[in-house]
Amino acid sequence: MLPQCFVKHEQRYQNEKEVSMRNIPTWMIVMIGLVFNISAALVTHFFIEKKSEALSLLSVKSSNNNSEIDLLWAQIEAIEQKRDTWLLLIQEGEIKTSVAPIFASILSYHLHQKITVKELNSFTLLNDKIDKFQQDIREQIDQRFLTNLEFTEQEGEYKKSIASLRNWSIFLQMIGLSLILARDLSRRD
Repeated sequence: MLPQCFVKHEQRYQNEKEVSMRNIPTWMIVMIGLVFNISAALVTHFFIEKKSEALSLLSVKSSNNNSEIDLLWAQIEAIEQKRDTWLLLIQEGEIKTSVAPIFASILSYHLHQKITVKELNSFTLLNDKIDKFQQDIREQIDQRFLTNLEFTEQEGEYKKSIASLRNWSIFLQMIGLSLILARDLSRRD
């Protein structure tokens, strides 16, 4: 049991608190609540939407990179098939003069450089050109893959930021609605 002086002090404190809360006009509490709700809407509209657009742009870039990686791998496979065909042709000795110009033009098209009939009949020359071309493509694939990793990191940062902003927005809305509802509660008293 508390001493009588503490009980009287506690009652006086409660009475002062009730009087001070009632001195704040209801319209002021509602206005503050509306400001919180409007702030939440502005956060959602400007900040979250802007970050969401940046996030979707990163996703599109990453998707484009993945498509380009697939095309580059297909290019490597196509060149490898041409190499296999060339190795079969060269096993028989020199490539026939009727086939050599056609196959040289096909390889020229795929390697993006001029291939002569002489190079076509030289194992080391053409094999080195094919290897170098494929290595260049692999480097492009590696670069795009690393770029996608950077995009993934950025996407994670954006998602974290968006989640944080959404939480703040919900918090502001809850406080604003609480203050608006306080008006209704004050009418009942």
